[in-house]
Amino acid sequence: MDQQVKPLRSVLVTGGAGFIGSNFLRYVCRSPRFAYFHFTCLDKLSYVSEESTKFIEDLMKLPNFDFIRADLSSEYRVLERLIVEEEKFTDFINFAAESSVDRSYEEPLFFTRNNIFATQNLLECVRLLMAKNDFNRHITFIHISTDEVYGDQQSGEAVDEQSRLEPTNPYSATKAAIDLIINAYVKSFHLPILVVRSNNVYGYNQYPEKLIPMTINALKEDKPITIHGDGHQRRRYVFIDDFIRAVLCIWEVGDQHEIYNVGSDQEICNLKLVRMIRSLYELITGSKSNSEIKFVGDRLYNDERYDVTYEKLCTLGWKPTINLEEGLVKIIRYTLKH
Repeated sequence: MDQQVKPLRSVLVTGGAGFIGSNFLRYVCRSPRFAYFHFTCLDKLSYVSEESTKFIEDLMKLPNFDFIRADLSSEYRVLERLIVEEEKFTDFINFAAESSVDRSYEEPLFFTRNNIFATQNLLECVRLLMAKNDFNRHITFIHISTDEVYGDQQSGEAVDEQSRLEPTNPYSATKAAIDLIINAYVKSFHLPILVVRSNNVYGYNQYPEKLIPMTINALKEDKPITIHGDGHQRRRYVFIDDFIRAVLCIWEVGDQHEIYNVGSDQEICNLKLVRMIRSLYELITGSKSNSEIKFVGDRLYNDERYDVTYEKLCTLGWKPTINLEEGLVKIIRYTLKH
């Protein structure tokens, strides 16, 4: 982008060095569609950024991208200066979150600080920016939540965006809490916020504490593949490319103050998923894997399944295009090359 041309929009992407955020930035910063947008990634660079920072390092060479290292939970003054005083941004996309369910059982307060306090710091700065401009400033704020806020759907109908929030672990409780805080900011201050709640997202450079990358890495290193409990719990997965398209669709044509579920119709139990990954891995590599499946102690509470409807998003023109097997093949091949 010509440095003399003022960008059409200036976008702050918080948590942009994480798995989903970095894949999102990699797409938009290189797309001609966003040639006259400027993207700023703000991230504290936690341990989960180890896999995805290679994307950020590549983006540093581009004129429409810059990076700020800061912690949303503890560096409020940085946010206030950038957002309120300098009025640098027109759009905000918040991917920032600690998302390890297992770790949330061990450090619940850490998740409260880094998910609730961090996001409210961001919200408060956006509120002050809007107040400074008599709430007439045109901005967009997209918050990435999770389907886990709805809790365990053991049976019955799928939940929609108006369903009750019933989180069952410390991680999902913090995400539900911030969703409720967002609702209060929308009702009280009319902030133009859209919330995205998705099934499990998987894709390139995902940190290997999640089941899919953990399984592929175990196969690559001939190590045992661990599964919580007996592996009967069921999940639905959305490929990263489809999820990015969903966020862009919501950003461009979604209605302010609305919530959108992002989902998949393919449901699979954890054990079957691991076996599928192992079979595909053997097919791609042409060799038999030595990795055995090892069952370990289950979580303190492990949701049976998450079943969300996403018809509302489909009305905007989005639908998933990459099925689970196709997506797994892409990730296995990518992992083998990197």
